[in-house]
Amino acid sequence: MAQSLRMLLAPVKSLLGGTSAFMAGNSLLGVVLPLRMEAAGYPIALTGLIMAAYYLGLAFGGFKAKHIILRIGHIRAFSTFAALTAAVCLAYAFFFNPVAWVILRMINGFCIAGMTNSVESWLNDRSSNETRGRVLGYYMLVFYLAIAVGQTMVNIAPVEGSDLLMIAAVLIGLSLIPIALTRLGEPNLSELRVLGVKKLFEASRVGVIGAGVAGILVGSFYALGVVFARQIGLSVSEAAIFMSTVVLGGLAAQVPVGMLADRFDRRIVMSCILIAVGASWGLLSISIPGDVPLILLMAMAVAFGGAISSVYPLCVAQTFDRLDRKYYVAASGRLLMVYSMGATAGPLLASFLMSLYGPRSFFLFESAIAVAYAFFVLVIVKTGPELPVEGREKFVPLPDISPVAMALDPRTEPNRHPSQAEQR
Repeated sequence: MAQSLRMLLAPVKSLLGGTSAFMAGNSLLGVVLPLRMEAAGYPIALTGLIMAAYYLGLAFGGFKAKHIILRIGHIRAFSTFAALTAAVCLAYAFFFNPVAWVILRMINGFCIAGMTNSVESWLNDRSSNETRGRVLGYYMLVFYLAIAVGQTMVNIAPVEGSDLLMIAAVLIGLSLIPIALTRLGEPNLSELRVLGVKKLFEASRVGVIGAGVAGILVGSFYALGVVFARQIGLSVSEAAIFMSTVVLGGLAAQVPVGMLADRFDRRIVMSCILIAVGASWGLLSISIPGDVPLILLMAMAVAFGGAISSVYPLCVAQTFDRLDRKYYVAASGRLLMVYSMGATAGPLLASFLMSLYGPRSFFLFESAIAVAYAFFVLVIVKTGPELPVEGREKFVPLPDISPVAMALDPRTEPNRHPSQAEQR
């Protein structure tokens, strides 16, 4: 078992090492920036606008970074994106004004999309068609753990100083080392089949709308969750633990949710999860003016993280069930576009409500979106028949914070050039 694991991970350990470094740095940055804006007295609506710019850059990078990779190669592209991201981390301290931070956040998001695209296409090329699913699983494990660790590193130094920004820049810079020293060859990035949004919507309304809902839930939480935690009285260290707990809850939920989704109607599974968690968070919002026990808040954070992290992969599975396999990668690109639009809009809406009605509205906003979508899905269930189990694709966990790992999805078409990996 140990030997087979070493054989599986040996070709990709440098890629996983680079991923862990830049994701830890980026997640630290995602906690530090809203805390610095809170300390500076920025209005919540302005904080939401600045944090939403990251997802706009992520969306743009998801479509355009590939052209840069194709032009200059994976190692040089990754190095360029990493160096620019590290420079952006330091630039936040020098240009502490809203306009500059919006621009920096967009560049930040674009570069992270480019780095993840580079790593994931490499991982795909170094994996056989039989091992892609397991490689994706380990990639997700590294991805989530790096985010959780990065968020807790906010306790190392005061938020108001530049130390944390420098640590984030160092981590992202360190990700260059395993990537730059790798002897892996250049993967092949083939052109994908085109699939229109209209055709995708006709195939799965639940999947397309759900991708947008997932973006709203995830984007608003990771942009403003730490601000919400501070507003309800948590310390900086408690707020960081709160954020990390949500991430780990998302990781822990993937296997049990996948088992349920493969056994029962995926639409009902998703609806039940969202209704249960949405109702719980709605009830918890009533208790915020009082003293909410920290243990209760953390327990809800685990459940909430599991719920919001399950929406996107369930929507992908639901959509794939209704398409020909040749369109899977193209469909994923469209779903990512819808997801990114939701992730950009989510922080804007949530911050606007929080500025008007206080931190309780953050809970209520997330709950209302989750429950409303759940009931929409249940209505669709009544009008559309359930697919038989044998006609479904297997549920595959996907990272919700940056859901671009389609190259590794074992449901997609097999590697076009397996001999390249075999020759190296």
